[in-house]
Amino acid sequence: MTGIPKAAARQAKRVARYYCSLDRLSWFHERRAEAGHGALPVHRALADPAGGAPSPFVIHQLMLEGLDLPLAPRVLDAGCGYGATMLDLAPQLGGDWTGLTLSAVQAARGMAEVAARGLTGRVRIEVRSYDAPLPGQYDLAYGIESLIHSADPARTVANLAAGLAPGGHLVIVDDMPEARLPAEAAARMDRFRRFWRCPVAPTREGWIAACTAAGLDLVAERDLNPLLRVRGMDELAPRLAALERRARLPRLLGLGVRLEAEIGGLLLETLQTEGFVRYRVLAARKR
Repeated sequence: MTGIPKAAARQAKRVARYYCSLDRLSWFHERRAEAGHGALPVHRALADPAGGAPSPFVIHQLMLEGLDLPLAPRVLDAGCGYGATMLDLAPQLGGDWTGLTLSAVQAARGMAEVAARGLTGRVRIEVRSYDAPLPGQYDLAYGIESLIHSADPARTVANLAAGLAPGGHLVIVDDMPEARLPAEAAARMDRFRRFWRCPVAPTREGWIAACTAAGLDLVAERDLNPLLRVRGMDELAPRLAALERRARLPRLLGLGVRLEAEIGGLLLETLQTEGFVRYRVLAARKR
């Protein structure tokens, strides 16, 4: 993969293989089918502060709070998956939208949905790493549960910041561990990072420091944990133990990607339930 450091290129290939494996599994297909189309966002469902039903689309409005965007903005989705966020927001905001994914399968399915919704020419999905030189200049760049996969988050933020127009915004929506975790919680966090292919997973302070170093000033943030639909440890613990037992043989055979993903999700949920990880949105503006 050209244009990016070797460590970032290795991580990009690792993440691409991970999502390729997940895409072939019924878990993702079932989730997309629930929405009746091929572009269901796979990020977190949040309670709607306005009183609507919990939905993975709620974040699309919350992440724009406090931002001063121009009419018809130029927008980059850094880690767009099937493009669901762009398909939701582009008709509302207008403008020109570019999504980046490491998966050719995601790009093809997403572009089919773009055409089906009459958004060809306004929304596009490219197979490209967000660590590679960007294909344009943007008023808004965002990553929803995608930048956590970066091997070097500070460099990733710097690359995205370089693609922003003056006054443009970078929005990061992700799971951010607290700065100091007890040993047992830190061990769970390590397993989550391994199972979800997230080598660093910065804290809130780490992301803010990366933004500051890249010439961005924090202008808005929100702790989204109160809006998460998390279960108690009395429910999560036995589910996690059962999955761990089911995963032993498949993982020995190299077939445990789906189970690792599910275990990672439950580990993350336990950390969120106990307050050791906060699901946050950070918005920063280019000076």
